[in-house]
Amino acid sequence: MIGAQVLNYRIDSKIGEGGMGSVYLASHLQMRRKAAIKALHPNLVNNAQIRERFRNEAEAMASLKHPNIIDLYDFLETNQGLFLIMEYVDGNQLDDYIRSVTGPLSEERAVELFSKALDGFAYAHDRGIIHRDIKPSNLMIGSEGQVKILDFGIAKILNGANKGLTRTGSKMGTVLYMSPEQVKGQSVDRRSDIYSMGVTLFQILTGRPPYDEKTATEYEVYTQIVNSPLPRLRQFNPKVSERIQAVVDKATAKEPSARFQNALEFKQALLGITQQAQTNPGHQGYGATKLATSSPETVVRQPRPQNQRPQGQRPQNRRPASRRKSSGFNFLPLLIILLLGVLSYLVLWNPLKIKELEKVAYFSEEYQKTNTGSEEERTVKKTLSKLFDAVESHDFEKIKPFYQEKIEDYFGQKNITRDRDLRIAYEKSWKDIVQEERHDVDWDSLKYKSDEEGNHIVTFSFKYSYKSPPKEGEKEKVEWKSYKRKAEIRLNKDYLVYYQKGEF
Repeated sequence: MIGAQVLNYRIDSKIGEGGMGSVYLASHLQMRRKAAIKALHPNLVNNAQIRERFRNEAEAMASLKHPNIIDLYDFLETNQGLFLIMEYVDGNQLDDYIRSVTGPLSEERAVELFSKALDGFAYAHDRGIIHRDIKPSNLMIGSEGQVKILDFGIAKILNGANKGLTRTGSKMGTVLYMSPEQVKGQSVDRRSDIYSMGVTLFQILTGRPPYDEKTATEYEVYTQIVNSPLPRLRQFNPKVSERIQAVVDKATAKEPSARFQNALEFKQALLGITQQAQTNPGHQGYGATKLATSSPETVVRQPRPQNQRPQGQRPQNRRPASRRKSSGFNFLPLLIILLLGVLSYLVLWNPLKIKELEKVAYFSEEYQKTNTGSEEERTVKKTLSKLFDAVESHDFEKIKPFYQEKIEDYFGQKNITRDRDLRIAYEKSWKDIVQEERHDVDWDSLKYKSDEEGNHIVTFSFKYSYKSPPKEGEKEKVEWKSYKRKAEIRLNKDYLVYYQKGEF
């Protein structure tokens, strides 16, 4: 595989291997970006059920965009293999981090790291995605201290395959972190992940899993998971407080209904934010979001009625507003008549010649597809349509006006410049890979939202087709290659692109 090309990535070296496949470090051919490529085991390629799960789960994984979840850039399904192209993070898996860098973590450090991981799990769970294979080796600690969750969806892809494929070489592998319902073969929800996170928290505080993997048989571990509580943390680390012991006990309760019902509850308990803290103004945790009583599938936040002030808070001293004197004459009817007159003049005579050209094109197919939704959404659609036209022209001067001068994230590359870095990426692609290209956007798939700062965020599907330039000595190539892709693009309030993910 070393030196081989997977989509736009060249494989540089192997960085990991396990029963489910191998992981390679790769470089993007145009952009200065590294990626981790997970190549699933060759024995899985011909399993039709796994191939279908691979497609479905890869699409779900690609939709997860969170700072504490490894980003899936792309995936590829061929007769030779199944490949996941992911964000590369320079760092250590959590089990290696504890074993070779720090030893068991202090409570303070464990809470800091674990809270970030729980943010990522809360985000995924709220979107209906369960991990199913949480363990220290699936949490990455980056060289800059960031926490990243690995392998969302992998367990579901491999469900039903040879169990040996899911192990990573240790005697017990994943078994040590399984929930009781997983051991019993029952259906799982987010609370199964909560249990596995509790076991993982046990390990980072003590430096070892709760069960002795060196002497116990797999059956004995299964029996303990189903019937016996975890050992006390202080048995292995006397510095652990009773408060954290209570958190681990609740997370690893045998019955799902007795655990934290979602990752937010787990995090708040870990941080010491209690119901009392949220209703007592003198408490250190006052002002935190109230814990919601919710099902495992839904988290509901209870808004405070607008006219209800928090318990214990004194009303502000306000001076009654002085009443304005009325002149006795009502100007409203006169104002309405004047406005109606102005509007009638504008509609009937159109002195400013507003949008006459749009009336001509109103019934065209492209117009109808890009002119649905709110005014902001329509503007975004028109902007993207023009951007793709500019890209297909292979003239960077036409592309340039659609981007911010500083682009925050361009296919994983952070804070690149439009005038230099973006130009180089486009022009190198046109020279070496793409002679002609087309973007057929499925406008019906486009989902639009705006954030608090007025930025515009869209996700959509499209078919990307391109023709490669002929190599030296070859005749003109005429064959086109096509791929279905998903993209996320963010535009600022002036409709300039500052964030772009997907393959173009």
